[in-house]
Parts: sequence; structure tokens; C-alpha cells
Amino acid sequence: MSSAPVPTLAYWEGRARAQPIRNLLIYSGVKFTDKRYQSAERKAWQSDKSTLGLDFPNLPYYIDGDLKLSQSTAILRYLGRKYGLVATDDRQRALQDMAEQQILDMREIFLKLIARAEDPAVKHDDYITTILKPQLDLLVKFLADKQWLIGGQLSYVDFIVYEVMDWLRRFTPETIGKYATIGQYLDRFEALPAIKVYQSSGEYKPWPAFAPHFKWRGI
Repeated sequence: MSSAPVPTLAYWEGRARAQPIRNLLIYSGVKFTDKRYQSAERKAWQSDKSTLGLDFPNLPYYIDGDLKLSQSTAILRYLGRKYGLVATDDRQRALQDMAEQQILDMREIFLKLIARAEDPAVKHDDYITTILKPQLDLLVKFLADKQWLIGGQLSYVDFIVYEVMDWLRRFTPETIGKYATIGQYLDRFEALPAIKVYQSSGEYKPWPAFAPHFKWRGI
């Protein structure tokens, strides 16, 4: 009997939108092919994208047998449901969905104002004072004394939160360092056995966070 095909996750070299998916797969014990296109290999992706059978060709993509997905959040939601990393009642699902949208907003604002900015230093202080700190205050209030975003159960949204908070920790460690709740949350995530092993291995690449054309890359 032939074994089931190993799923493939493909993205550019770097963390960005694919790392939460990688972390979730590692945490769930899923063997997968971590395909990475080098930034200098854009022609390789352009050649591949029309041959993969994706409905909406884009990176990252995830192929699991005859299921072919693009869009990072859609992939995370699918994997969250598949591996039990989702809220289990209507109230918790509503809170999970709200937290997901909040952290995605935080991510997109950071990408726009800092990572893609011509000179990140120009907006650094204003971003931290007027945008980031209020966002972090709200996140800390929402987390309160919960172990994870929706309580004692890890959800796929926690994988997004960890990634964004780790970018921010690298960007402004002095700011993140003032939030003990966030520091403890990051420590808990990194202490998850599968994540701890992965991050201690050569497979884990903590940087660059983004492609070479980004102005801030976490290195």
C-alpha cells in the first residue's frame, strides 16, 4: 500500500505570511514539504503558478492531495479545523474571529508603515507611540490572565499572534519588553515541545522576516 502524499507548503524564502502555517504544521506533527522560492527565482514561481491547479494562484499555497489552497488565512483556518486548533462553541468562535481580525489589522499596519516604508526610522517613534502602544494595551487587556487567546485552548490565531509579536519584539524590543503579559505569552508559545525542538533546529530560520525589497526585514 502506497503512503499518502506529503502536503506541500510553498512561499518565498523568509517568514512573513508562511511562518504561522509552518509553526502550526510543526506543532501538529505534520510532515510536509517546505518549498521556498528564492527572491531571485521569480521566474520559477511565474512558471509554476499556472501549472499547479490553484484557483487563485498566489504564495503561500498549500497542497494536500487534491486540496489546493492559497491565501494564508484560509490555509490557517483549514488547518486549524483539521487539527482541532479552533474554538468549540459559538461564543468562543466569535471571540476567536474578532481576535483574528484585530491581529491581522496590526500586521497590515506594521507592514505598511514600517516594513515597507522607504525609511522606517522616520515613522518609528510616531508608530510606536500613537499606534502600537494602544494596540498592545488592548491586546494585553484581552489576554488578561488567559493562557491563550481564547482561554486554555491553543487556536490557529495564536500562531498569527506569535508571529506578529515576534516581529515587533525584534523591531522594538524596548517596547515589547514593557509588556510582561506579552513576554509571558511568547515564552509559553516557544516552550511548546514541538516548537521548542523546531526553533532549536537548523530547519528554523528566524530571519529574514521579509523579502529583500522590504525596508525592514528583522535582521
